[in-house]
Amino acid sequence: MEEVVERVVNESALTCALPTTVPHAYRLGGPVSSLTYSLPLQVLQPRPHFSLDVKTRSHEGLLFFTGTRGGRAHLALYMSKGRIRLSVAKEKEIFNREKYNDGKWHSVMFSLEKKKFRLVVDGIRALDGQLTSAELTSMQQFMSPVYLGSVPEGLHQQLKTKALPKHSVSGCIRNFKMNGASMTEPSANHGAGPCFEGQTQKGAYFSGRGAHVIVNDTFVLGSSFELLFNIRPRSHSGLLLYVGEPSRYGGDTSHSLSVYMLRGEVVAKVTNGKGEFMVSVKPKSTLCDGMFHKISVIKRKNVVQLHVDTVDNYKIGPPLSITPLTKNPLYVGGIPELSRKHVLPVSASFVGCIDDMTINSEPVLFNRLSAVVGSVNLKECPAG
Repeated sequence: MEEVVERVVNESALTCALPTTVPHAYRLGGPVSSLTYSLPLQVLQPRPHFSLDVKTRSHEGLLFFTGTRGGRAHLALYMSKGRIRLSVAKEKEIFNREKYNDGKWHSVMFSLEKKKFRLVVDGIRALDGQLTSAELTSMQQFMSPVYLGSVPEGLHQQLKTKALPKHSVSGCIRNFKMNGASMTEPSANHGAGPCFEGQTQKGAYFSGRGAHVIVNDTFVLGSSFELLFNIRPRSHSGLLLYVGEPSRYGGDTSHSLSVYMLRGEVVAKVTNGKGEFMVSVKPKSTLCDGMFHKISVIKRKNVVQLHVDTVDNYKIGPPLSITPLTKNPLYVGGIPELSRKHVLPVSASFVGCIDDMTINSEPVLFNRLSAVVGSVNLKECPAG
């Protein structure tokens, strides 16, 4: 067991050229894309001041939200018809008439100052908003956390009541500050990936460090399974896909399928209750060459076949008379930390781009997935 751990540590040190990203920036977009910041309540009282930079082509979407106890009041920054608007208390709003969905960076400052609330975009100040004494009182009980981008589903009804968008703006946010202090590390990240410099293209970019998505949380791994996808990796080792029911004792009595990279090889491993069998393909040249590579995994009963570009291999495992129809999550890019130690000889999450994935002939639409953990850019990859 110690040898496996040592090998994993060595493998994680092997890296490829990483894409150029915008410092202290996150790419938001998708139904659940959000950053959560848990704060001491005194930070939100009595006169909170926030600032951030935004770059987007979205006409509408949520940028920032925090609510008060019981949902009576809120402070929300959002886009509507290309304009940046600040919504306060129950229904007070301010904005200026410029449109900011031009794909360029814009600086935004917003704050509460006693009975006034203020919005400044690129140095242009909107007409200050005014609060009544009752509204001011309701605004003194802000709840932690605050959200950038989307908010949890439990708050959607509150957003609807206040006519606020429930989904995040699709674009980049950087330099988020509260009361002048830079907020570099969120307490939770769900699908807010890196913001790339230069051209981008379609696909989903996984940043590693535990980032993953759940494609289907009740997937049945039957006797037949077919996986097709393209990858452009930025590391030599990492988990690509896992589905199955781990053995309680960490042995090979489970029913599972895992696909991963290890030292530049691609491996498909199956456990079927009777034992473990795996097939690997070493590509003709490194997968870390900046190009997309086509991978397919086909399992038919106790045979697993693996193709990587033009190279293929297969393995015949022990026969199994009955395949259990257990429902389990199907993970792509990584798995939850608690599950890692019993499953694979590689613990690293995948780093790089995945595109054109189909599972049993069904396309995986990453930009519509609602179960996303960590820094995953669900809408785009760096072009180079």
